[in-house]
Amino acid sequence: MPPKIIIFDLGRVLIRICDSWQHACAVAGISAPTGEMDSTRDAALLNLVKLNEVDAIDHQQFCDRVAPLLDLTPSQIARLSDAYLLGPYPGVRELLAQLRSAGHMTACLSNTNTNHWRLMNDVANPNALPLDQLDYRFASQLMRLRKPDDAIYAAVEQETGCRGDEIVFFDDLPHNVAAAQRRGWRAFQIAIDSDPIQQVRTHLRIIGLLAT
Repeated sequence: MPPKIIIFDLGRVLIRICDSWQHACAVAGISAPTGEMDSTRDAALLNLVKLNEVDAIDHQQFCDRVAPLLDLTPSQIARLSDAYLLGPYPGVRELLAQLRSAGHMTACLSNTNTNHWRLMNDVANPNALPLDQLDYRFASQLMRLRKPDDAIYAAVEQETGCRGDEIVFFDDLPHNVAAAQRRGWRAFQIAIDSDPIQQVRTHLRIIGLLAT
């Protein structure tokens, strides 16, 4: 069956993001603590990120609980969160407009959080994405699910009415791609060190969904 919908991850596919919290410190102009993160604190930080991405804790709780792990203040963590997004990749708006004009159904499927979602949907913010051009907007904090859990892919199929082989999906993380492929999605990994929009265009041309 020909694909019915094209689904995009957001971070490192449609929008630039920081490589790490230390990178975000540099962007925000905050002096990062010099001490090494031990495995316990690193695991605790990852757990808080996951909880925030499914809205199990709100933005303020996230900042309050991450602050002691990084030896920073909650207000500094809030600044890091704001600094984490680095703006859309060039060509995003043109790509989505072209796909919409060609009659292709599109969506995003992202592990994100309430703060980043707010920034990406604020047309006055430098991190604004043309999410209004998408037919569906799937975000982990809204669904209370996150990739690569199988349930989030199943929920997308149910909402869109598309089977796995009718879905084209782009993500930068191999485990998210692999989880999608297990459900039969035509999933492609986007290389981080190369232009993601051109990678997407290349895949879509090969599939026959994009002429140029």
